[in-house]
Amino acid sequence: MADLLHPDETNQEEGPETPFDPGDFVVALAAEDQMEAQLLVSACEEAGIPALVQSPRSGPVGTIASPVDGFNILVPRRELERARVLLTERKQALEADPDGAARAAEEEEAEGESSVQPESNSR
Repeated sequence: MADLLHPDETNQEEGPETPFDPGDFVVALAAEDQMEAQLLVSACEEAGIPALVQSPRSGPVGTIASPVDGFNILVPRRELERARVLLTERKQALEADPDGAARAAEEEEAEGESSVQPESNSR
């Protein structure tokens, strides 16, 4: 029977919606600092690849075992090859133009701040 409020839609019995499961995350590349890590994660997200930043120093053992700051970029295992190509290219571009990387980081930070600022009350 057709829905009176939505006649174009069919009344199909669908099971519960399956949540998105990207699978296991694996290390695709290591970044030297947090700024570089964020820029690389943004590049993945622009390409539609889910990505996470993980510091090897996270947790009590990591602080002792890894005295140097570093950041791993994690991506789903099924996206690993595509992500490695993208991340390697982007990292080489950042290293070739450090001033451009700094500008990109500043722009990304400014965009993040502008989207977080509360709306002003004008009464």
